[in-house]
Amino acid sequence: MKREASEHRLKHGMVVTVRNLERKDASLAVAYMQTMYASSHFLARDVEEWTITVEEEAEWLTKANNDDKRIILGALCNGQLAGLCDFSPVSTLRRMTHRAQCGLSVAPEFQHKGIGELLMRILLETARNAGYEQMELEVVSSNTRAVNLYKKLMFTTCGTIQRGMRYKDGTYADLDIMMCRLD
Repeated sequence: MKREASEHRLKHGMVVTVRNLERKDASLAVAYMQTMYASSHFLARDVEEWTITVEEEAEWLTKANNDDKRIILGALCNGQLAGLCDFSPVSTLRRMTHRAQCGLSVAPEFQHKGIGELLMRILLETARNAGYEQMELEVVSSNTRAVNLYKKLMFTTCGTIQRGMRYKDGTYADLDIMMCRLD
């Protein structure tokens, strides 16, 4: 799905452009995700599980931009990918086509500057305009900053998957299932 690019001035005067990631951004996106998986224990993959090539990512971005029910947006600041968000249908089955699932991440050096909230507000608005009635996500329960952001944006916790993620060292993290009504 295509969305018109928009420029936003955030805290401390930082200017961020939010736009669709395109084929030409594939290497930027691959490097970004490599950094994110290496730096965050709140994401679902370990860094060595991120094996997507630049060409595979380019194809994925092209496919998302041509799908009217899916979007991948990047927040760019001074040529750097500062944050990434996306949504896609939970299912293509008619009884579930009103539901979207989403993901959000912000690069460590850009966290706590308002980029996550900006991206999520744009994502929710775009999903609403695409005809979705609710947005869903899973978040590590101990990721209090993310949980608080989602609550601020009217997400509610529907349940918790105990031991939803297992780390290499054998420890676990619970996952909160959250949803936001868009209608």
